[in-house]
Amino acid sequence: MAARTNTTRARRALSRGAKVAKVASKQLNQLKVTVKGLKNRLLQEARRRQVDVKVMAAARKARQAVNQQVTKLRAEGRKLAGELKATFDKVKSHERAWRDAQSQVKALNAQLKRKDQELARKNAEIELLSKELEARQAATPSGGAPAVPAADEPERQGPLFPSEPSGWTPPSGRSSD
Repeated sequence: MAARTNTTRARRALSRGAKVAKVASKQLNQLKVTVKGLKNRLLQEARRRQVDVKVMAAARKARQAVNQQVTKLRAEGRKLAGELKATFDKVKSHERAWRDAQSQVKALNAQLKRKDQELARKNAEIELLSKELEARQAATPSGGAPAVPAADEPERQGPLFPSEPSGWTPPSGRSSD
């Protein structure tokens, strides 16, 4: 019986060792799975950090580019504002000159109107004088000698324009003789 107990014990020891090995094998497999999962997580985190670093570098570059563009646009805006102000001032001066020209045109039109009226008045005087002269010539005998002495004629022949001084005043619409 002693041989039987030894084999039983050996079997028991073997089966205990196999159980321990089996449990250890399971734990080892679990540890391998855990290590593999942790390794994958670590790789994913490393990739994510690389992406974050790339995104941050791209954002920094983009921020610098935007800041440069903003600086350029500010300078261009100042330049355009200056040009706009200069153009506005030029327009104001042109409007002022236009208004001055308008007032000069009005003054010249008024002066032209006065001169036209004066010319019309003088034309009427000339016409009246020419009719008076025709009437005198018709009243004169055909001998050719004028009825009025020649000394009186230069006195009547004053300037036609009142701005020229003369002692002669035109007749005031009365008929001759």
